Amino acid sequence: MFDAILHEQDDAPHHRVVLTLRGIFDGEGTLAIREELEAIAAAANGDVVLDLSRVTYIDGSAIAAIGFIFKRMTAKGRGLEIIGVDGQPAALLREMGLGRLFALPSRATRRPFFSRPAWALAR
Repeated sequence: MFDAILHEQDDAPHHRVVLTLRGIFDGEGTLAIREELEAIAAAANGDVVLDLSRVTYIDGSAIAAIGFIFKRMTAKGRGLEIIGVDGQPAALLREMGLGRLFALPSRATRRPFFSRPAWALAR
């Protein structure tokens, strides 16, 4: 199940639109919020915040949807911020090179249990 909650914040001096997403953000999820994304991109002013704190999984179509809103926002001189992202969504955004763009916290460095992934499969 996937859903989105859209609300506006009028914190002086900036107007922001916050889109809170919840569930699995895949092709079906992207279709579900397409109209909201288009409306947000068409708005005259204000920055956009995507709250992904309740998103458990994203795929390539979610990355494309984020790219869609990002390009439209920057073309209008507006900002896009991603907050609350963790787990698989954060890992995929980093792998796609979007971690620095959206100032995502860097992942903690851990030493793997096996020094080579093939050894883990062989055991």
